[in-house]
Order: sequence, then C-alpha cells, then structure tokens
Amino acid sequence: MNTHRKIGALTLGLLIGSGLALSAPEAKLPSPAPNLGNVLYIGDSITHGYGAPSYRWALHKILVDNGVKYQEIGIESGNNGQYLKERDGSYRGVPFQNIHAAMSSQRAYETSGRKHVSGRLGGTDILDWLKLPGADKSDRQLMDKPDTCFILLGTNDTLSDYGRQGGIAQHIDEATQALTNPKNGDIPAIIDAIRQANPKAKIILFPVPTWGETSINNTPEDYKSIMTVLNPQYAALAKEKKVIFVDLNQGLIDLSQTEKPGMGVSDFFNASDHLHPSPQGDLIIAGLTARALGYAGRTAGLPRKAASDFSQKAADIIQGAKGVTLQGRTVTLAPNACLDLEMPEGRVAGEFSLEFTPKVGNGATDGWDNKPLLTISIWHSPIIYIYEDGIYLCEKNNKKLLPRDMSTNTEPLRIAFVNPKSWKDNIKTGCYVWLGDMCIGEAVSTPTLNEERMLLQAGDSSVQISDLSYDPKKSYAPRQTNNAQN
Repeated sequence: MNTHRKIGALTLGLLIGSGLALSAPEAKLPSPAPNLGNVLYIGDSITHGYGAPSYRWALHKILVDNGVKYQEIGIESGNNGQYLKERDGSYRGVPFQNIHAAMSSQRAYETSGRKHVSGRLGGTDILDWLKLPGADKSDRQLMDKPDTCFILLGTNDTLSDYGRQGGIAQHIDEATQALTNPKNGDIPAIIDAIRQANPKAKIILFPVPTWGETSINNTPEDYKSIMTVLNPQYAALAKEKKVIFVDLNQGLIDLSQTEKPGMGVSDFFNASDHLHPSPQGDLIIAGLTARALGYAGRTAGLPRKAASDFSQKAADIIQGAKGVTLQGRTVTLAPNACLDLEMPEGRVAGEFSLEFTPKVGNGATDGWDNKPLLTISIWHSPIIYIYEDGIYLCEKNNKKLLPRDMSTNTEPLRIAFVNPKSWKDNIKTGCYVWLGDMCIGEAVSTPTLNEERMLLQAGDSSVQISDLSYDPKKSYAPRQTNNAQN
C-alpha cells in the first residue's frame, strides 16, 4: 500500500541552505588522489557500524571501483550488532580491513582528551593514539601516522548528553561551543592533533547527522537546533581549518517532512532505533563523501560509458509511441502515456543501460504530490517511482532511495543491470541506480532474461525528460559528472 501522503509546503532553505541538491559545491573539488595512504576513521557507533557495516564499507567499494589504494589504521575493528554479511568482507578481490578508531557511545570530548568518563577505547584518546605530548597511555598507539582522516563525532555529545538534560534545543549553544569553538572545542583539538602528527594529512569532517523519529530528541526544535545552529559551525570550522567538509545531511533529510523540518528519511536509519544509518543511509553518506573527495561513484564492476555513446537516442526510442513527443533534447509524455523500450533476445546476461534526466512536478509550491509522476517498469513490474520529493524503489511502502526536489533536478538518472562475472567479486546481482555518477540503489531488482520490455509511464499529468539514451544489450556505469578524471 502506498503510504506517501500529501503534505503542506514548508521551505527548508533555513535548514540546508539552497536545498538538498547533490550537485558539486561551489568551491573547486580536490583532485582525487590515487592513493589515500594510511586511513584513520574516527567516530562513534555511526562509524563503528550498528546493525549495518557503516558507511566505511560502502565507501570501500567506491574506492576500489576507482582504483584507489589505501591502508586502514586504528585501535578497534569490526562492527556492533551485525558483522559484514557479504562474503569474507572483500570487494572485487580487495579486502575490507574494517579497522578504525570508533566505538559505541564515544564522545568528542573523550576522543580529544578533554575528559574521560568511561573506559571506552581503553580510556585512551587521540594524543595517546598518535604518541603526542600529553599522552599518558601507550597500549593503543598507532604504529603509523595517518595520511587521511575521517571525523564523524558529536551525536552522543548532543543527543545522548544534552538530550537527556531537558532537550537538545535548550543546550544547543553550550553544545556548539564545546564541540566547535576554535580555541578550546573538541573537534578543533582533534584536527590540530592530526595536523601535529602529520601536517600534510587530508582531513574530512562530517557534521552531526540527522536522525529519524526517536523516542527522545524528537521535537521540531531538536532537529532545527542541530541543523541551524550546530552544523553551520561545523561547516565554518572546516573552512577555517582548511579541511574537507561533507554535508551528509543534504542526502539524508526528508524533504516532505514539514512537521519536523530537518528530520531524516526513515528508510535511511536502523528500524530498531531510527538513529544509526541503514545500508541505504550508508550508501548515500559514502556517495556524498566520494564526491567531496573528487571521486566518481560506484561502477559495481561495469565499464564506464557516457550515455551520448549509447546505441539508441530519443528519436529512435519514441518512434510510434502514442502521446509522446520530442522537441530538441526534451521528450514529453502526455498524462498516462507509455514509452515502450524493447529488450531484445540475445542481450548479454540480461544487460541493458537506460539514462535520462527527469525534471518533474513543481516541488513544494502547492504541497508535495502523493502520486508517482513517472514509473519505470521492467515488463509489468514497476521498479522505480519518481515523485516530486525524490526517487523511490517500488516495493511495499515505497522505499525512498534519495530525497530530491525533482522539479529542480539537473542530473541524469541511470539504470543498468549488473550480472557479475564471478561470485568472488562480491558484487550483488540486480539493477543499479545512479543519479549523476552517484550510486543511490544497489541491486534493487533482478529481471530475468525472459523480460521483453522496459516501460516509462507518466502519471496523471504530463512529464518531461531530457537526453534520453538507451543501450538494450550492454550495461555501463556513468562517467564522472563532476571534476571528471575518468
């Protein structure tokens, strides 16, 4: 049953700037490094992984697909609640070491060494790990200096500590000062320690991630205070310290949630606590991280190919279709019109590639529409819905793949079937979905070789798509759509 409902409009610009567009930031992207060297992941259970292997596993796949070499270093290993289900924790023959400096309930003040209130991580801190002046423990020292560091801290400092003392909003100024004050804040202290150990280290900083509907910390003021007071200071700190800032919330916040603006998409969080990211949430965080680092998204083992080089273009595809017209690069489907794409016999292992740029609806102007504006099906089985507020997987309750105001979208959507050549590659079989070059859906559907048709069908109103391209016999991952290197 479709639970997507009509919701009144409310601008989220105050929360997230100009919206949730996943386009490249205004600042020039860094040149992607072929080798990240010694990588240190610093964080809490979101980095450690709870109920899912964490964004580190999803990022590992992207790095492998881009040929990036790195060595994980840390003082902990593994995940909480659930270990890697994938075969032996490797991807395309490259092991995922699963080493880090993260633990459940870890606070930023414990990591910085400002104070210790538990025995987490053996009571050690970053001064101990990096063997810096002030270190007083030697049992968890790193043997190598970090070359690349990811820092994702602050959730427990805010949600767990202040959230149980009357609510986040009441203490947000205190929390912001403790975490981000350039003179004595915990995040600046962690960054300074890394720079002291290796002045040339590349540092990636995340803000406090949004979350779903939890039993506490669930008032509109709680979400708003994190998004409008605390997280902008993370961004300002990143600029001041000249580190890479990954605004992961631009891909996690639920656009259609107007009662509690800033709340995360429920599908992106662990169903047991609505706080820790689900595999889909990890996929989005990893994709945004790769973009910030200048890397293209996942290939899932496919070769990259521009849609402009596909065998069929819009003029070939729409011939004979009723209610479908072409003007320039734009295809218009009249209400309920259907575009039929043949999937011929003899295609290689079920492969195909379809790409077009959807720009549909009118956003939140008169409330987010509660009906799909465009449906993509393989024969009679819908696989992707495009609503005004994002891209959905067609299954029970319509799982959201990515929140996006589709009325302003400028990035191409690609769907391709992946049929791995070897089980040893640990690549899941099925349809993969990209927006731009960022993978937003992994093995979301598994068509059979007997499928004969792919269908694009408009809803109750006309829709427009541009740059329609199709290869009915081969599967390709997208070329990089920003800071192109491939």
